[in-house]
Amino acid sequence: MRFFNSIHDINAHCHDRDAQLLTLGLEEYREYKPTRPDQRLMVGLHPWDTANADEYEIYDVLSTAITDPRVVALGEVGIDPLHGAPIERQEQLLRYQLQVATEARMPVMFHIVRRYDILFKLYKEFKPVASWAIHGFRSIPEMANQLADHGIYMSVGLKCNPDTLKAIPRNLILLETDELPDEAIRDVIAAVAQVRDKRQSVVSDIARDNLHRFLNSGQKSV
Repeated sequence: MRFFNSIHDINAHCHDRDAQLLTLGLEEYREYKPTRPDQRLMVGLHPWDTANADEYEIYDVLSTAITDPRVVALGEVGIDPLHGAPIERQEQLLRYQLQVATEARMPVMFHIVRRYDILFKLYKEFKPVASWAIHGFRSIPEMANQLADHGIYMSVGLKCNPDTLKAIPRNLILLETDELPDEAIRDVIAAVAQVRDKRQSVVSDIARDNLHRFLNSGQKSV
């Protein structure tokens, strides 16, 4: 899977329907109609949507999604103690999705709030072949170091902690706009370049290479 060499193949996590890499929830994917021929998808059960989630429906949607050539990663999935089902239920549903991702050799984008202990436990358990990434990463530099030790990518936006941003290794940094329009990736590039004291063109090239490597890390098997 390859993107075109443009500003738009840098955005690792975006809900803008015109984005080149679009993140969709499972229900959104059911109704999805492409807006551009080169669009690729990241699909998963967001932890906020776990309260009333049904395993059979998850299986039904994911079974279709992982065989869809437009779907290049699983996400955003994860753990959030502030929203959704109780943590035990969130972990159960996350574990199921990670099993699917592991068997399909697909990279995974996580939404993790506070409970990095669960993330590291699952990483040790699943020993993923394809890469994992944390979206909207805003934790402390020490957490960036721990994630880097596991080879986990960190995707940052405009609200990133500057000290943390400096701590993320060059080969593990991704850039994102999340709920902002895809075009806002230019602002993210500029902000990251200023904090890391790099030219914007250098930041763009690093983010593009890292995203391509992340998405192709497992060589999807279905």
